[in-house]
Amino acid sequence: MKARKETIRRAVENGSMDRVNRLVSAAHLLNCEANGLIEETADILRENGLLLGELKKYHSDFVKCADRYFREFAVMVADDRRKMDMFEDMDEFDRMFREWAKIDESKQIRS
Repeated sequence: MKARKETIRRAVENGSMDRVNRLVSAAHLLNCEANGLIEETADILRENGLLLGELKKYHSDFVKCADRYFREFAVMVADDRRKMDMFEDMDEFDRMFREWAKIDESKQIRS
């Protein structure tokens, strides 16, 4: 137990824990954005009768896996203020990403 505490102390002191926190946060933002884009794509495919066969199965598998990931990640963010900060970050990242990718939501095609 003492060795573990010492390892953690060193990782905090040398900045590794801060780096891990930033990397995990960035990866989570990217995962949230990717999940949103995949769901938006699936909605369009579904509306047009194109979410079929293997694609439908793979989408279902992805959704199940993503749900497990997001449930587990939610456990790590216990503080309500941090949750709100995270949602604000996600909204801002989505806005900037869509602008960069030229996929403005207002230009969605609907049947």
